[in-house]
Amino acid sequence: MSNIPPPRSKRIELRVEPEVKALIERAAHLRHATLSAYLLESAVTKAHSDLKETETLTLSGVDRDRFFSLLTAPPKPNRALRSLFEDSRM
Repeated sequence: MSNIPPPRSKRIELRVEPEVKALIERAAHLRHATLSAYLLESAVTKAHSDLKETETLTLSGVDRDRFFSLLTAPPKPNRALRSLFEDSRM
C-alpha cells in the first residue's frame, strides 16, 4: 500500500494587490514553502479553526451536568411542545 497522496485536481485562484502578494511571498519564504503550499496550509488551518469555533459547544461544569441530566431524564412534554409536534405532522 502506498502513502502517495492523490493528485490535486481542483484549482483556486486569487487576485491581490502587489503589496499583498509580496507580503505573502515573504512569509512563505521564511517558512521555506512555495507560495501555493503556504497559502494552502494557511487556508486549511484557518478553515479548521473557523469550523471548530462554530461547531463546538463549550459548557461550564454546571451547564454540562444540567445538559446531561436533561438528556438522561428529560422533562415530560408540556402543552406547547405537544402542540408543536402535532402541527409538524401536517
